[in-house]
Amino acid sequence: MKKLVFLFLVCLIYAANLIDVNFFESKNKLDILFSLDNKFNGKIIKINNNKYLIRNIKCDKEIEKNFNNFFIHSVIIAPEKDGVLLEIISNRKYSVSIALTPDGYGIRVRVKSDEIIKNSLPPMPKEKFSYTRYFIVVAILIILAIILLFIKRRGLNAKLPALKKDMKVLSQKFIDAKNKVVLFEYQNKKYLMLIGNTNLLLDVFDENFKPPKNEIEFDEMLKLNSKIDEIEKYIQKADNIKELDERI
Repeated sequence: MKKLVFLFLVCLIYAANLIDVNFFESKNKLDILFSLDNKFNGKIIKINNNKYLIRNIKCDKEIEKNFNNFFIHSVIIAPEKDGVLLEIISNRKYSVSIALTPDGYGIRVRVKSDEIIKNSLPPMPKEKFSYTRYFIVVAILIILAIILLFIKRRGLNAKLPALKKDMKVLSQKFIDAKNKVVLFEYQNKKYLMLIGNTNLLLDVFDENFKPPKNEIEFDEMLKLNSKIDEIEKYIQKADNIKELDERI
C-alpha cells in the first residue's frame, strides 16, 4: 500500500517523462527538442546564462552532446530532484528562446549565436600603394599609345601613297562636328564621299561633270540630289549601331 501511494506521489510530481532529445544544427543556431510522454505543465527556470532548470519532467540518465567546429561546444542534460537541468557550454555570446510544441508534448529550446559568422579564410593583407609602380604602368601605357599611333599612320601612308599626290579636293561641307562631305577629283573622276566616324562613298561622276564653284553651289547640288537627307539618315543609323555595339 505504501508503494502504491509513493508511486502516485511520484506521478503527481513528475507529470511527464523525457522520452528522447534531438539536436538540429544550422549555420548559426541549434534547436534542442525534448520529447515527452505527456503534456508539459511545469516551469522553466533560468539559473544563470548557461543553465536552465526544466521542472516537472523526469529523466533517468545524463545526456551529453558534443559539437565540432560550431559556436556551441557541448550540451549537457542531467536529472535533478524536481526536474531536468540543461547546461549549454560555449565561449561565444548567444541567446536562448524556449517554446512548446502545438500538442504540448515537446519543448523546443533554440540557441542562436549573437555573433556574425565570418568566413573561415584569413583576411587578405592590404597592399600599400606604390607610387613607383603607378608611374611605371602609366609610362608603359603612354609608350604603347605612341607606338600604336605611329603604326596607324604608317599603315595609312602605305595604303594610299598615290592618292595623296593625285587627289584634289574640290568642295567640302561639315555636317556636324565629326562628319563632313567632301567632293574630290582623282584620276579624272569626281567622287562624293562622307568622311568622319564612318566613311561612305556617296556618288561617282564622270569627266563631263562640272564641279560647283563655291559653297553655295555645293549646297544646292547636295539638296537637288537629296544627298543631305541620305547623309543624315546614314549618320543617325551609324550612331545607333555604334551605341548598340558599346552596350554589347
